[in-house]
Amino acid sequence: MTMPTPNPLDLPAQLEPAIRAAADEMEAERDLPEKLLRELRDSRAFHLLTPREFDGFEAPLETVLKVYESFGRLDASVGWIVWNANWGFIGALLDVPGNARIWGSDHKPVFASSSMPGTAVPCEGGYRLSGYWKLVSGSNRADWLVLAGLIREGTSLRLTEAGMPDVRFFVLRRDQVSVKNTWHVSGLLGSGSNDVVVQDAMVPDELVARVDLPARIQRPRYQGYIPALVLPGCSAVLLGVAQAAIEETVDLAISKRTVTGGTLAESAHTQAVIARSEAALQAARLLLLSTARDLDLAGESAEPVTLQRRAALRAAMSHAALVSREVLVAMYELGSSAAIYRGNAVERLFRDGMVALQHHNHSAGLFESAGRVRFGLAPAVPVF
Repeated sequence: MTMPTPNPLDLPAQLEPAIRAAADEMEAERDLPEKLLRELRDSRAFHLLTPREFDGFEAPLETVLKVYESFGRLDASVGWIVWNANWGFIGALLDVPGNARIWGSDHKPVFASSSMPGTAVPCEGGYRLSGYWKLVSGSNRADWLVLAGLIREGTSLRLTEAGMPDVRFFVLRRDQVSVKNTWHVSGLLGSGSNDVVVQDAMVPDELVARVDLPARIQRPRYQGYIPALVLPGCSAVLLGVAQAAIEETVDLAISKRTVTGGTLAESAHTQAVIARSEAALQAARLLLLSTARDLDLAGESAEPVTLQRRAALRAAMSHAALVSREVLVAMYELGSSAAIYRGNAVERLFRDGMVALQHHNHSAGLFESAGRVRFGLAPAVPVF
């Protein structure tokens, strides 16, 4: 059994043997093995953003992104699930009765989540939620699912005081949802990102959270823009995957012979591509971490997380995606025929990275949204 560590940055190295041992099973079963789930849960890898009173790390966003990146370097699917399961910050938004339902026993809860909205209708004591949520990573292994829902009254969507659609997050027990066996894909196989269906599930008021209101827990980690605790995690995982691809390609190049008789590592072209890729990736990493640090400092100084700060985070995420794509393609090309075979590390990293790049947080259009803010315009996306 993995013993908890006082420093979340130590978690990836502590769990590396268990992750390596589970790699083939994850690929074959298209999900996280139960044994590895227990290791991750017991180590509190799913509690990076959870408040301290619920045995969480309550770690700064910059630290959390570094942990995600390190998990991504070890295994993309594990990094992806650790990111999507880190919704313990919901405890800072819910009142005492709701938290008592989730953390009321000694069992450490495991979350899965989706921000694709379903529809919720007010009823006595809460809401009735229905919808279809695609690509819910870790859904089979979760105790609780946090699902977004638009509040509907009659035939119209309810609006907030700011005139925006009223979107809330609903915390449901695993037995309130139906998980569809849809995860038949090319990469990130171990993430178990199946689809989830909910039909008219009753969610009490105490398990419904709003992100547009101040958090109940008045501490720096939860006083900024709450979605920022979630959004950049996938980009950090992706950077880790791309860095692992560089490392595996370097190892491959040392022994792989070329048609001219030398090794791939002796080629000036290979040397230049590796150096360029590593420099670009490190720059993208530092940019993402610096925007996260800026948000951390804003929370600690009780400064507002302005639209400009949020645009900087989004631009850093889009830049990380752009650079990671270029690096993954470059490594795949350098690997030549070796990189096309199942069982080759570069081949798997390429597949995993390309699937991660399909996430809507990595879409090219988000560069446009960040640019709109630079010109004083609204970003034109609902969660930015």
